[in-house]
Amino acid sequence: MEGYIELPKCTLRYRITGSGPAVVLLHGYLENLTIWDELTVELETDYTILTVDLPGHGKSICKEEVIGMDFMADCVSAVMRSVSINKVHLIGHSMGGYASLAFAERYPNWLTGLCLFHSTPNADSHEKLSARMADIKLVRDGKKEQIVQTSIPRLFANQNHHRLSGEIEHMKSIARNTSDAGIIGALNGMAQRPDRNHVIEQALFPVTMIFGKYDNLISMEVAQALQERHKKAKTIYLENSGHMGFMEEPERTALAIKSVLK
Repeated sequence: MEGYIELPKCTLRYRITGSGPAVVLLHGYLENLTIWDELTVELETDYTILTVDLPGHGKSICKEEVIGMDFMADCVSAVMRSVSINKVHLIGHSMGGYASLAFAERYPNWLTGLCLFHSTPNADSHEKLSARMADIKLVRDGKKEQIVQTSIPRLFANQNHHRLSGEIEHMKSIARNTSDAGIIGALNGMAQRPDRNHVIEQALFPVTMIFGKYDNLISMEVAQALQERHKKAKTIYLENSGHMGFMEEPERTALAIKSVLK
């Protein structure tokens, strides 16, 4: 079932399907809830799957200058209330992981588990902050296509570009359809987010981190440092993936997610 809810600052689209314990899947920057379609098919026989277009993405309209991760978390909680879900295993891809960490900090009693999927609890480096501000300028200058052409291929492991050329073009199409306001708001929100390693350290629910060994955005050095720091968390590596494991290794990703949920 697909539905919409109206909030004071945005309109949110969501989909809910399946039956059983609830799982919420949150997409990343320049994505929308349809990225989870294949994984949803794998999970919906055993779980209730809720996916949401995060504010400013997909069909969720939001024109805030800053779309913060706390705001995203509150939007997700509002959708959950609207469909009468109050206990979930939360899985967030990239920016969706940042929103998931904010949710875990604000609503810890709602969680049965947390999975950061190609995401980290670290705040932005100075280099990353500069890159986000540069992208905001590109959007304001009418050059969004430049972001699409450079950013989307980098999400995939270099060796997977030829094999997954169709998937890369599909993701470019989703990115192009992301509103300028949504991109600017999300970039500002990600830039302003705090370090949230303490959320993992203090978690009273299971935490999993899934990384791709060929991720151009999260180096193995960063991933291994997080694994070393958060020994209580479960860490999984996808051997042939970059930042898009659900497209690069869909079967392995489905197995990993199922193992996490069990």
